[in-house]
Amino acid sequence: MVKQAIKDLLILQAEDLRIRDLKTRYMSLPRERAALVAEFDVVRKGLEKAKQNKLKVEQAVKQQAAATKAAQEKLQALKIKSSSIKKINEYNAILAEIEAAKKSISDSETREIELMDEQEAADKLLAKAERSYKATGRTVQAEVRELDSLKEAIAKEIEEKEKRSAELAKNVVPNYLEPYRRMLAAGKGSPVGTIRNGSCSNCNMKNSPQTTMEARNGNLVNCDNCSFYLYDPEA
Repeated sequence: MVKQAIKDLLILQAEDLRIRDLKTRYMSLPRERAALVAEFDVVRKGLEKAKQNKLKVEQAVKQQAAATKAAQEKLQALKIKSSSIKKINEYNAILAEIEAAKKSISDSETREIELMDEQEAADKLLAKAERSYKATGRTVQAEVRELDSLKEAIAKEIEEKEKRSAELAKNVVPNYLEPYRRMLAAGKGSPVGTIRNGSCSNCNMKNSPQTTMEARNGNLVNCDNCSFYLYDPEA
């Protein structure tokens, strides 16, 4: 049977390892929260980009429509002017200008059609970005609230368990307590591990027959390799 002194130490360790795990989780929460905010920021920037793209295309459509109108007005003016020209060389020159104006109008109208297609695509992209923004916003807000609640709950549990740990420490043999606390502060493994077939549960290294035998006799021993406490649960 495991000695009471070792049992008391194991009870304390169970509480302290829980505290250590809780603190590790607590420290990870700000990073998780920041990652959520960053995720939302990416979506927000995507929405802004979609808005700017839509505005840019709309302005291009207006400018192209104005260019088409100006070309049409120029063509009309050239036609009016051509009706009053008498000289053949001047008439031929204005006919060339009329043809150039017609081509300009055709090119401008073609570009207008292309821009309207771009505007339709920009509208769809904006609608998609808005849906993503709303969906991500709801998800991120919910997860942030959950993390904030979890942080509060963990802080409360840590406080309660630290009080409990302080009480349990009073039951531990003083000679065991200080070394145990140093091992716990190292933050690696369990200060009190088990020894089975001579091997340490913390470092997995083999111990000497003398150390193994002492543990088998129900005593708390130090691992020959990592120096952590060991006990034989079958002692």
